[in-house]
Amino acid sequence: METVKLYSTSSEREVYDNMAALYAIIMSLECLERAFARDSVSAHDYTTECNKLLLQYKTVSQMISQEELTDFPQKYQLNCPAASRRLEVGIPSTIEHSSTSSGSISNAKHIAEAVQGFITINDALGLNMRSVDKLHPLLTDLL
Repeated sequence: METVKLYSTSSEREVYDNMAALYAIIMSLECLERAFARDSVSAHDYTTECNKLLLQYKTVSQMISQEELTDFPQKYQLNCPAASRRLEVGIPSTIEHSSTSSGSISNAKHIAEAVQGFITINDALGLNMRSVDKLHPLLTDLL
């Protein structure tokens, strides 16, 4: 039996690796959202893991074209409404639906977004992304 290669160049391989990472993040986020809805995961653990997955998504999304990113769930027939919603909102539901005063909710959202930006930049630097065109959008999101 002959082995079939999906790629013939290193750039094609990188595209497939990035798509695989995107798929894993989306499906993990979907499972996490469903587990949290069933109360199988504590709020603290959910928030920690959800933030981690959202940050990973932001990092991977910088490496994939915007067109491929928006068409990804439909193209690969992913049924992931909870993950899609969470990616749209960009923060865990524990922060989105917090029952504390509105001032602290706003502060918590801003803090979460700032932390998310710093971690995304840190991840990008960890992946040896050094070009200005890759780092500038991350830095502008942070500011």
